[in-house]
Amino acid sequence: MSWQEYVDNNLMCPLDTNGGKLNSAALVGLDGSVWAQSPAFPAITPEEAEAMQKIMGGTNPGSFTIGGAKYMVLMSDDPETKIRGKIKGGGCAISKTNQTLVIGIWEEPIPAAACNKVVEALAEYLLSVSY
Repeated sequence: MSWQEYVDNNLMCPLDTNGGKLNSAALVGLDGSVWAQSPAFPAITPEEAEAMQKIMGGTNPGSFTIGGAKYMVLMSDDPETKIRGKIKGGGCAISKTNQTLVIGIWEEPIPAAACNKVVEALAEYLLSVSY
């Protein structure tokens, strides 16, 4: 399976019986390189990917950006590998694996928990196969 298929089939899949989906999603290497992304995913910089990893490493500036959009940091149950972000009308979930950041961006009315679930499921799978 290609990296793009992971994004298309595991992150951009229907989340509910109404067919609701994430707004966008991506797999981003820890170096900031984009492995795969949905068409609407914002242009992320290596500096933005590094900032997310610093938050997971314990440095919490209170916010981070994805494609220039500023998200307020929300803590998760595992702040060393997962962070959540909130922005007006939506938010994001980010999970870190050995080699990548799995990122999902949602907009209302999609619930944050639905985004968290698909992002974490793909991250757990990638960890299980040493990615």
